Amino acid sequence: MIRFTTTAKVGLLVGVPGATLALAGPARAQEQAAQPARPVKIEYFDETRFRLPSEAGADYRTETAFRDSVSGMIREYYLPSGKLKDYTPYANLRRKQRHGTSSQYYESGQLREQVTYQAGKMVGDLVTYYPDGNLKRRDHHTPGQPTTGECFGADGKPRPYFNYHKMPVYTEGDGDQAAVVNAVMRNTQYPREALRQRVYGIVKILFVVDKHGLVQHIRPDEKTNMELVPENLVGTYRLLQEAAMEAVRKLKPFQPGQQDGEPVPVSYSVPVTFRIR
Repeated sequence: MIRFTTTAKVGLLVGVPGATLALAGPARAQEQAAQPARPVKIEYFDETRFRLPSEAGADYRTETAFRDSVSGMIREYYLPSGKLKDYTPYANLRRKQRHGTSSQYYESGQLREQVTYQAGKMVGDLVTYYPDGNLKRRDHHTPGQPTTGECFGADGKPRPYFNYHKMPVYTEGDGDQAAVVNAVMRNTQYPREALRQRVYGIVKILFVVDKHGLVQHIRPDEKTNMELVPENLVGTYRLLQEAAMEAVRKLKPFQPGQQDGEPVPVSYSVPVTFRIR
């Protein structure tokens, strides 16, 4: 769909005429010095936002830095230029709860998008811009109310409003999530060994629909608790996972998802049910 160099937190002390500055004593200085610096987590991703093991082939890198034990920020940088791509502050990094103003940039440095969050919820206006700086969209977000807004062409003239997010559309049925699940289930073949051992259950498969509508990066959900699978059935359970992945590989191309009118990769999760009747 939805996925962190060491960035130091810098404090500025500004002298104000007539102000009295209280200096930290030795005990306070030792207390501050004793606090270990939190390491910054660096990760690399391709254009489909799939995490890579190294910088080789990466489209951008992320740097995740904690302010304290909970809050922090994530910065994204274009590769190989190293220019800032995205800055997002978080009230809770582990829960991905955004809080503050998030900004995206073109590689030229021009602001591309800006929006503010409070405790994970979008508030105020979401604004986006064309590469030349002209306004492209202004969405108004009010809690409990439908999103309203206006869109503009590259020439600055108003154009019909369209939703900021548009999910990929599958080329069968209604094109929705249910159509994807139905197609996967039709493509699924029960492994003979799993049938023989009467092993059944639900396998969750993750994949990405790229900006061309093609299915990429098919893999089992890493959050599956393999400790719950009996040791003598682990190999058979792996057969179910492989059968589910093979069914996903047979999916037809999608109409790609869009964000602000531009095709973007979208992450998917689909459950595959193996049932013995």
